[in-house]
Amino acid sequence: MRSETDFSRRDPSALQLVNKLSSLKGHSDQYRATMREIGSRLAASIFPYLPSSNRDICIVCSVEDADFLARGLIEQLASEGVLAEHIHLVCLWNDKIREGGVSLSPVIKQYKEYFPRESTIVIVKSIISGACVVKTNLSRAISFANPEKIFVAAPVMLEGAEDRLSHEFPPDISKKFKFVHFATDTEKNGEDVIPGIGGSVYELLGLGNAKEKNKYVPLIVKERREKMFA
Repeated sequence: MRSETDFSRRDPSALQLVNKLSSLKGHSDQYRATMREIGSRLAASIFPYLPSSNRDICIVCSVEDADFLARGLIEQLASEGVLAEHIHLVCLWNDKIREGGVSLSPVIKQYKEYFPRESTIVIVKSIISGACVVKTNLSRAISFANPEKIFVAAPVMLEGAEDRLSHEFPPDISKKFKFVHFATDTEKNGEDVIPGIGGSVYELLGLGNAKEKNKYVPLIVKERREKMFA
């Protein structure tokens, strides 16, 4: 069962985009474009809650989300007036390991731009279910920072994901969390949330399987590196 959230009630078009994802299997170009647009809607939902006293924002994402969900989010923040020099990107390549019934998502590679320690952190993920990847990536990001606010953003979250993630961190960290998502789902079929985002995001985006996607170097990473070292 799927339910809307306060954010999708305020932005019904965002939920329409999320609901569209499950019909785009086999159409990776359309899936990519839709994820990019959802990223922009997430940014529009986050923007009113950004601290007025701190202009720096660090976007944290996994490699598969960088060119689509994260790009859309960054573009919308820019259109809202956040200057390019105040937007920072951390992109992480996560492996996927299961040991003794426990899921692990170690970081095997990273692209990290400098960001001030007090930067607001926005961690964005295509879907948050068990929160393993988000926990790993957020732990990596806050090891470099002491943010005032931490936004956890996704098109869809499995019911209970907010509590699961919050319980993975001490209260002085979890009290900074603000969850932003457009749909809450309650069912799973194996690894996949139903309807979720339509299945495995790697395949749906045309990036291959969980191993193959780690060979992908996002265009946004290449673009930002070129600008930095130009």
